[in-house]
Amino acid sequence: MIRDLEICTFNLTDTKVASNHKISRIELCEKKDLGGITPRRELIKESLQLGTPIHPIIRPRGGDFNYSSREFDIMLDDVSFCRDNRCSGIVFGFLNKKNDVDISLCREIIKVSGNMSLTFHRAFDKTRNSFESMEKIIDLGFDRILTSGQKSDAVSGLSLINTLTERSNGRISIMPGAGVRSSNIDILLENEKISEFHSSCYINNLFSVEELNRLIKKLES
Repeated sequence: MIRDLEICTFNLTDTKVASNHKISRIELCEKKDLGGITPRRELIKESLQLGTPIHPIIRPRGGDFNYSSREFDIMLDDVSFCRDNRCSGIVFGFLNKKNDVDISLCREIIKVSGNMSLTFHRAFDKTRNSFESMEKIIDLGFDRILTSGQKSDAVSGLSLINTLTERSNGRISIMPGAGVRSSNIDILLENEKISEFHSSCYINNLFSVEELNRLIKKLES
């Protein structure tokens, strides 16, 4: 099985380093301390020149995933920009005040997304019912769900990740993320139905090319 590695980066320097390695794509963000927000358009354009598929996160601020109408309009405009500049994908997610997937807002984004690949991000980990939420996300047409299994990190949430993977039955990719490192990815790799993995490769708050190389070797072995 070919297993994909998505790397999350927060600036152009780290994006350049990651793009020089054998990875599947980059989730492009800024403001790591906020959990990642929509990168500046200049950063998106510069990153697109590097040759690795770029999936910007569409998130105007940190905090919850229930957005005002103005914030939503900003997100729509950002998606249009990504589409027009030929980003390979986008990463986003909407919840309503009850922490259920907001289907209508997701549909509005999808309408303007063109052919970009769609990732529902870790807003999923805040949903009330993970299985009902997964079905809604599948019906919406997303390609993958980034999740830590509703725990602080993917290894702690492995039980739910495995169950979601089984129940999805190949209809969507369940991609483990949060705390995925070369030191713990072996336990995630035991599930042969998981085909994609997400990591920032940050060690002591710095991007580590050594860690990236270790992860790549684990996935290739």
